[in-house]
Amino acid sequence: MEVRIATLEDADDLFFLNALFENTTTIECLKKSLNENDREIVCIAFIDGVPVGFCSGLIVKSMCYSNPRADIEALFVREEYRCQGIGKALMQCLEKALIHCGIYHFHINTFADNINAQSLYKKLGFKRTGEILMDK
Repeated sequence: MEVRIATLEDADDLFFLNALFENTTTIECLKKSLNENDREIVCIAFIDGVPVGFCSGLIVKSMCYSNPRADIEALFVREEYRCQGIGKALMQCLEKALIHCGIYHFHINTFADNINAQSLYKKLGFKRTGEILMDK
């Protein structure tokens, strides 16, 4: 397994994985984000050269907090590759990259019924908070 920070050369593989994750974007938007968004870090995983997963985190700086934090935006592993440590490796890659940027506080949301993700996050040291996520 190879897990590393994604580059612009990974755009096609990320676009493929992102479509499986059911997120909608264009290849142009994805490439632009990889090339220009210095607040986002994306990690990608391969097994035998096959793209199998990705995760992304956004660095958040606010006047409300003395230290920046990271919002983990997405973690996705192709279904046929799950339960092989790929999600954990992706999260560890992202966390290491964020710590290198001076970020030590991480925030992640998941669906209440996504027990597998919650289990992984707990194993990685995340704790459930009383926050409620709301969308508009």
